[in-house]
Amino acid sequence: MMELVGESLRALTAMTVGATRQLPVVGAVLGPSDALSLPGKTVLITGAARGLGAEIARQVHARGANVVLVGRRLDGVQAVADELGQRALAAEADVSDFAALQRAAAAALEHFGGIDVVVANAGIAPPSDSVLSIDPDAFEHTVDIDLLGQWRTVRATLPTIVRRSGHIVVISSIYAFFNGALNASYAASKAGIEQLVRALRVELAHHGATAGVAYLGFIDTDLAADVFAREHVDEARRAIPGFLTKPMSTEAAAAAVVRGIEQRAGKIGAPGWVLPMLRARGFVTTLMDEALIRNARLTRVIRDLDAETLLQDDGR
Repeated sequence: MMELVGESLRALTAMTVGATRQLPVVGAVLGPSDALSLPGKTVLITGAARGLGAEIARQVHARGANVVLVGRRLDGVQAVADELGQRALAAEADVSDFAALQRAAAAALEHFGGIDVVVANAGIAPPSDSVLSIDPDAFEHTVDIDLLGQWRTVRATLPTIVRRSGHIVVISSIYAFFNGALNASYAASKAGIEQLVRALRVELAHHGATAGVAYLGFIDTDLAADVFAREHVDEARRAIPGFLTKPMSTEAAAAAVVRGIEQRAGKIGAPGWVLPMLRARGFVTTLMDEALIRNARLTRVIRDLDAETLLQDDGR
């Protein structure tokens, strides 16, 4: 009985300290619980040919890390590797192909001797449709890349992470807890990532390895610009407060991820409002759902998308 009480107290103490470290001011004073020094470490990043993945590669490389850049086409990641110079290796792998990811991990082991950090970043933006109007193949393709592609990346690199007591960051989104109207396949994938990493953190603890989720808002990339340029997306975007969809710079998003890596953070959030909103998610998400249900602008967009699909269905 006393042993059980002792274990419970130790668990409660660890939980309290861990939660306290997440507070901005107190966490800065206490410092990270198990800091990860990047010089000499090897960081593997998927989706590294451009955008966030390439910028994370630049920032960790500047801190002295070896970098393995993984992308669907070798020429794209090779260009970034050439830009970085020494301590950079390019590898071709599509995250839909588990064997290709295993080969990329093997190349990293052969070239650098191991992998200390994995950033599972590769992903796609779905068509901005309702659940009724989206093509089923498009929905499933998004889940295959944005959720199962992350799982494949984690699984392919996990043995070396375990052996080296490393750290994994899986790039998620505010859509892990935001309402996914017109983005259900993407939101479902990002929420799934959150649960994957929660389980992974527990399973890795006894190995001395760690994992974290990066909850990122909209980032100023060509991909985001293309999505926002769609008329019905722009219309729906106006249905929610502007600060929620204002894009942050790629540099700022990457810097948040890199800080999280160095701190072995379980949760990374950017911009600054994301983590406070995540902590209040029970209230915020309920309020958001009810507000969107009653939003005339969004209702009009969804109604128009669904009407076309129903018309096509009636014509069959």
